[in-house]
Amino acid sequence: MRIIALVFILSGLFGATSVRAGEVIDRIVASVNGHVILASEVDEAVSYQAFADNRACNLIVPDQHKAALDRLIDQELIREEVHGSDYEPASPAEVDSRIADLRKLHADVADEGSWLRALDGCGLSAAELREQVTGELNSWKAVETRLRPNVAIDSRSVERYYQQNFLPQLRRRGASEIPLSAVAAEIKEILAQQQINDLLTAWLKSLRTESNIQIAFVASIAPAGGSR
Repeated sequence: MRIIALVFILSGLFGATSVRAGEVIDRIVASVNGHVILASEVDEAVSYQAFADNRACNLIVPDQHKAALDRLIDQELIREEVHGSDYEPASPAEVDSRIADLRKLHADVADEGSWLRALDGCGLSAAELREQVTGELNSWKAVETRLRPNVAIDSRSVERYYQQNFLPQLRRRGASEIPLSAVAAEIKEILAQQQINDLLTAWLKSLRTESNIQIAFVASIAPAGGSR
């Protein structure tokens, strides 16, 4: 696999960028087929994920930086494979809906001022949050466009899930039984999403193998063992 962990001696590619000597603005931490990923992008992605998961933003660990970098690499690989014209980008209404869902996770946010303070506590602005949500939605739309045509769910799989998963969950909750006909479409979509996730894992593995991905050696995000 052509993913190389680099040390800082490659400063020509992975050095800090600045406007004048001594004033460091940002650092290139990775390159995906020539497209650079900056440390600030990783930091923003880490903060967004913590906020979206309703986790404390002051308790971020190095593994979360590594996971954020991996997500940014995956997003870039997908962007290169699926052009914007191939799918319908997220609409403002879809972005607003996702942000509204995020607000529901933060029960202590009562008004716009407290919402903005909560974002600021994670180092995010409202515009940065919107950018992250838009990118997340567009990535998933691109994945759906590419992979859903390969999904096939038969009636036996739906019935098996109903018997082995859906009904036992109802019984554990003490809920009344729901006929298969009433939930077949919902179960089919659950199984479709599972297939898409499996296809995505295989697709990204293939893309990474075929791509030129270089990662700078940064303590908080360097790959375990120095390469992969």
